[in-house]
Amino acid sequence: MIWKQGFLNESSLVAPKVNDLYNRKSIQVVDRIKQRMKNYRKVSFGIIIFTPVAYYFMGAFWYGLTFSIIALFIIRYTGKVISTIKTLDQGTNSYNYLKEFDRLLDDILAKFEKIARFTLPLYILIGHAGLWASWHKLGLIAIMQKRHPNVDIEFWALVYLVIFTLPFVLFPVKIYRIELRAVYGRLRTKLKETIAEMEKLKQGE
Repeated sequence: MIWKQGFLNESSLVAPKVNDLYNRKSIQVVDRIKQRMKNYRKVSFGIIIFTPVAYYFMGAFWYGLTFSIIALFIIRYTGKVISTIKTLDQGTNSYNYLKEFDRLLDDILAKFEKIARFTLPLYILIGHAGLWASWHKLGLIAIMQKRHPNVDIEFWALVYLVIFTLPFVLFPVKIYRIELRAVYGRLRTKLKETIAEMEKLKQGE
């Protein structure tokens, strides 16, 4: 009731305190989402550096390099998209800022989803093609074939790769959304809950 009165009555002594509480809550939610985006990009850059090195020792360096070059271009593009957050007017009140931030975040993630529709299958195809090449170059297929002469190792190795490739080729958007929920799910829910709380208080519900 104190919070409601504070929002409804701008002349109330408690109003500035309530507004300050929500300003701090808003800053916390937004900062955590921004930090999550930064951490995600750091991990992505780590993968870009690690992949060619790993594939070099696997005897499939060019596959790893191709993977990383494509990923680097995608990360550069997504970085430009994320930078649009800086254009938001932070001088406005916390409610309006949160509403605009929520709208912009949904727009950014929707763009990422369109990109993932093509990049996820591409990453997996390149990665698994590199694995297939390395298994042959390192002689792993031949070694396993000698150990199990009655089994067509090459056939079953190919089946293994196909099984793990198909989901990314057929359902890239669904896989992306699972990843999205894991990375941003709780924070996006918290953002929308905070906006809903502020709207209810302003309406006096």
